[in-house]
Amino acid sequence: DVVISKAVTPNGDQYNQFFTITGVETCGFVFDVQIFNRWGSLVFKSDNYQNNWSGESPKNSVGSANTLPAGTYYYIVTLKNSGIEPIAGPIYLGTN
Repeated sequence: DVVISKAVTPNGDQYNQFFTITGVETCGFVFDVQIFNRWGSLVFKSDNYQNNWSGESPKNSVGSANTLPAGTYYYIVTLKNSGIEPIAGPIYLGTN
């Protein structure tokens, strides 16, 4: 079973620091991840995702800040060569 984070709160408390995909670690799948804001703009993309997104947007999509504002975002996770359809859903980002 694929388990995907429901919330990311990168506040240093060691809980929900990163967007994580678990439950299939031993299957050897490569994850592609796309995260969109509520207007449908791509704010994060990673091929061969490593469970390391904590709310940054490398494209500086929010002025000069690298951290996205708190709110609900939407993900699409593709498990390459798994036969599983892409998985989509909401993710809450709580930033300071």
